[in-house]
Amino acid sequence: MRNKNRLPAFTIMELTVAMLISAIAIGLMYSAYAIISHSYLSFVDRNNTTGMLALLDQRLNRDIDKAEMIYRDSNTVTMSSHIDTVIYSFQADRVIRQKLLTDTFKVSTESFITSFESVPVEGNPTDGEAKKIDDLQIVLLTEGQKIPYHYHKTYSSVNLFQPIN
Repeated sequence: MRNKNRLPAFTIMELTVAMLISAIAIGLMYSAYAIISHSYLSFVDRNNTTGMLALLDQRLNRDIDKAEMIYRDSNTVTMSSHIDTVIYSFQADRVIRQKLLTDTFKVSTESFITSFESVPVEGNPTDGEAKKIDDLQIVLLTEGQKIPYHYHKTYSSVNLFQPIN
């Protein structure tokens, strides 16, 4: 004779198996989430680095094109025009651009070579005066890769002409 008040239920073994299957499914979902999250974060980091390099390249191109004269003094390049002056400071772990606001590009500079009319211009002038340049070559390090950049300024004869006093 059966008890009429008894409810149908699962056994403890059935509940344990269901919990084990649920734990495996949750573990797989968490692993998939962790892999996708890691991939996305590495993509975001690479994208930010690429964007920063593209912005630095764009700013350097624009400032060199607008400059009437470009000077080098140690690790600093000064681009002057009749409107404003832009100063780039190339340091080992960052590039600083100073105009009205200061921009900092967090990239490592491996080499920084300048020249004027194919004659190398050294970073430390002997007479204490900044020297003109028309060619800028920099190699930046990012994520273990060397990225070379080359910029050339073609001067107008008006900018290069200096009357004798």
